[in-house]
Amino acid sequence: MKANLQRYQRPEKAGTFRLCLDHRTWGKHMCLFCYFTDLDTGEKIRLACWRYAGKRYAPCKSTIDFAKVRDHTCWSCTLAANVYGIIDWINAEPL
Repeated sequence: MKANLQRYQRPEKAGTFRLCLDHRTWGKHMCLFCYFTDLDTGEKIRLACWRYAGKRYAPCKSTIDFAKVRDHTCWSCTLAANVYGIIDWINAEPL
């Protein structure tokens, strides 16, 4: 069964959210796109994580390798606006 990835959008606000990992795809530039459903609102969002230290695909302040986690797991994810106003994925902890 294919995921309907067009339903997932970039996040529009910063904060900490309870998210369930639905699906993942590889990006073109050493990134991993993670597709989540917000457990509180049902919103579908897409977050990107990059390979840090050549070892893991993770948000910048996390040691969790999202290339190795299982789909349908739930996470507390922290998002913050960078200096350009773009919402970045900062941290993730299992729920």
